[in-house]
Amino acid sequence: MKGFSYRGFYRYFVTACTQGRSRSFADTRRANDLTAQLSPFFAVYGFEVLAYCVMPDHVHLLLEGLTAEANLLEAMRPWKQKTAREWMMRYHSRPWQAGFHERVLRDGDDIRGVVRYVLQNPVRAGRVRAVRDWPWTGSSRYSIGDLEAHAGEWTPEWKQRVGVRRA
Repeated sequence: MKGFSYRGFYRYFVTACTQGRSRSFADTRRANDLTAQLSPFFAVYGFEVLAYCVMPDHVHLLLEGLTAEANLLEAMRPWKQKTAREWMMRYHSRPWQAGFHERVLRDGDDIRGVVRYVLQNPVRAGRVRAVRDWPWTGSSRYSIGDLEAHAGEWTPEWKQRVGVRRA
């Protein structure tokens, strides 16, 4: 967002896609590796991972800045670099497509709806019947049960536009 600093006590809905939308995280070991490092990595940069979902070809993150210095751009860049380096060493392939998609959540946005959108991603994709059945969904702060109990309704802008489909 032009003119926005991406620094401070903000919440962000972030999507990072795999290179060529490859199904890299369909591999259990790869998905487990990525899931295990999410919360510890972002904590170092002053972020809480309120909700995450690792899908075969993308990752959804709901991040909350916990300090005035928390900077989304300065967290996402090293996260993608670190995971890419590790990925190249282990799997000899590039994991990420360039950039990422983000939405800065505003005071009037329904954070509960964003949580539901993230949690329901594998259900909407037909991979599981219930959120609890997908092992690569979670939070650094809340249990899945707590997230589900307080989730609301939300549809991202790209899903609202006619003829546009994204997972």
